[in-house]
Amino acid sequence: MEPQINWTCLQCFGWQPKSYTIEIFTSWKNDKTNNVKCFGFLRRGNGFGMKTYSKVGACLIVFSVVLIFIFRDKTLDSITRFATTSFFATGSEDSCLSRNQSVLYRKSSPHKPSSYLVSKLRSYEELHKRCGPHTDSYKRSIKQLKSGQIDHNSSDCKYVVWVADCGLGNRMLSITSAFLYGLLTDRVLLINEEQEMVGLFCEPFPTTSWILPEDFPFKNKVSGFNQKIGHSYGNMLKNNIINYSTPLLPSYLYLYLSHDCGHDDQLFFCDQDQALLSKVPWLIMRSNVYFLPSMFLMSSFDQELDKLFPDKETVFHHLGRYLFHPSDRVWRLITKYYQDHLAKAEKRIGIQIRIFHPKTSPFEYVMDQILACIQKEKLLPEVGTGKSIAYPSKNQTSKVVLVTSLFQGYFEKLKKMYGEHPTKTGEVVAFYQPSHEGRQQTWQNSHNVQAWVEIYLLSLSDELVISAWSTFGYVAHGLRGIRPLILYNRTASDPPCGRGFSLEPCYHTPPIFDCKAQTKTIDTGALVPHVRHCEDLSWGLKLFNSS
Repeated sequence: MEPQINWTCLQCFGWQPKSYTIEIFTSWKNDKTNNVKCFGFLRRGNGFGMKTYSKVGACLIVFSVVLIFIFRDKTLDSITRFATTSFFATGSEDSCLSRNQSVLYRKSSPHKPSSYLVSKLRSYEELHKRCGPHTDSYKRSIKQLKSGQIDHNSSDCKYVVWVADCGLGNRMLSITSAFLYGLLTDRVLLINEEQEMVGLFCEPFPTTSWILPEDFPFKNKVSGFNQKIGHSYGNMLKNNIINYSTPLLPSYLYLYLSHDCGHDDQLFFCDQDQALLSKVPWLIMRSNVYFLPSMFLMSSFDQELDKLFPDKETVFHHLGRYLFHPSDRVWRLITKYYQDHLAKAEKRIGIQIRIFHPKTSPFEYVMDQILACIQKEKLLPEVGTGKSIAYPSKNQTSKVVLVTSLFQGYFEKLKKMYGEHPTKTGEVVAFYQPSHEGRQQTWQNSHNVQAWVEIYLLSLSDELVISAWSTFGYVAHGLRGIRPLILYNRTASDPPCGRGFSLEPCYHTPPIFDCKAQTKTIDTGALVPHVRHCEDLSWGLKLFNSS
């Protein structure tokens, strides 16, 4: 199979998708009429004219420039490029426009993944290809799962099945955590994709799927798994059904790692418990948190993690860009909105507003906090006291602000303020808000599609202002790879916001006990230099570079 790049609506070099469409191929293709299609141009097989040579020459120049544009930074081995080349190397026919086209919208990441991480991801892809759904190894593992007993001769594949909980931001963070756990323990990650998540993401691994098959045993019961289920690891330990010396372990265990998990559930983060869990082929994990930082406190993983991530602040940035590519239907929504509203701005600023408790976060207080933040950080020019000027056309916009919120009031006030008064610097500022749904609708597919569109659009910003505690904002700035300005969630509004000290998301509900003593409460944010407390949540944990 001939590898090919098929990019439509190429925007670079001034071409606009509404007026021009070009397809780029890496090979010549003959059809039955002996015509040859080269980079979207067609020449007849019965001879060349000067116009034909001109067209072929032009398309070759365009193709060369595009390659230079994509690979202009020879020192950068970006994880996005790695994810793309994985599919080309295998000749995959995967339909995922965003995997190829994201380079045209995103700025190149300044954060280089380690060569060890790249090698580890290649090895994982081979593991997933060998053990993924419908393979012989998978079928043998399913028989073992149904039996309830471990047969070490039946299959050498092990699995972690992720089960959804909470909103899209929480889901993306917990999937990333589960994937890293799979990398560290040689387990294949499978996603229990429910209706509300269908069609959000492309398949991340070439020539295989990460979706849990419909014929998976007790699949209809997986989504109902909760903290009280008897077959969970925490409950089986608490009830002395299993212990560290149990000779015959079950073929599967539930892991409950959501925000309200208890002490026994959190024993997952202890080295001796990992030794036990390593013997169980199937782990079914329910989580809605970014539990990844706690794995950096485990001695059984620390050497491998040091090799994978010498830069501790880029774990989600690299893994998130590797795993999460918008599906074609989502990508079309993203690129249309970008072209219509954001493309021509000299600078793009994202403001993400999440209100958790309306009674303690009244509108005027939050609005004043946003204005104080953008003025303190000089993100936008101040407005004068003069009368309104004519509202600018899109061609005049120097700065554009993307506002994302469930409510419209913040956007309307900002737009009115800058629409009624000219800026003191003469800069033109435009404001846009893609949606305002009023309330979170986690279990609606259309709501999650819109959420993913807005997260991705935020991740294309040059500057980001996000709400404290918000996983939606965490994902956006993590994919972008910048330290955001965080709107502090507190009654005192001075300062109104602060620059994040790390690119990483926050783990909101980490364990606070000593694994060796188990009854002793300790400060897990003071054990190692690179795991400390979050800027926006004093008891949370996140990754920092040691310095």
